[in-house]
Amino acid sequence: MPPTPSPNPVDVFVHTAPSANWQVWAAFAPLIAALIAAAIAAATLSQRRRADNRAEWWRRAEWALDASMSDEAIRAQLGQQAINVLGKSKLATPEDAVLLTIGTEAPLEAADRARRPPQPRTDAIAPSQRPASVSPRDRKVQIAAARARSTLDKLSGDETPEWIIDLSKEKPNRDGGSFKLWS
Repeated sequence: MPPTPSPNPVDVFVHTAPSANWQVWAAFAPLIAALIAAAIAAATLSQRRRADNRAEWWRRAEWALDASMSDEAIRAQLGQQAINVLGKSKLATPEDAVLLTIGTEAPLEAADRARRPPQPRTDAIAPSQRPASVSPRDRKVQIAAARARSTLDKLSGDETPEWIIDLSKEKPNRDGGSFKLWS
């Protein structure tokens, strides 16, 4: 027998209770999970980028330290200038400044010896130890080392000796002559 429609319409009512709080939160759970995952991913990428930048910074620092101790004056000067730039980087830490300071010690020790007046009896000192003058190339290295040391001392919180500050402000002699370091 074929179905026949009811002569009277049937009203259907669906009664729903108000949503419970957990149902509202459950609806947003996937969104909240996605936001948490995105925050973790962003933090991981940021940390990795910083680690990669620090690794590259340290590679440059190794080159600068190696170059700063070169016997070639131009390479040593470039190494000192690179140390100065690396010391100004946001990636450099106070501990890094202490390590980079090692590269500035030899030229600054030579400058410190050369700035002292000669001893009254220079004939007792071997000619290579007489502080009569410094070549322009060596002086440029010393000036670059003084500038790097000033930068590094600021980073590490150390006080820079006044003579190093004065040396860092000195302009290299361009005429090819040597520097007389005392009057």
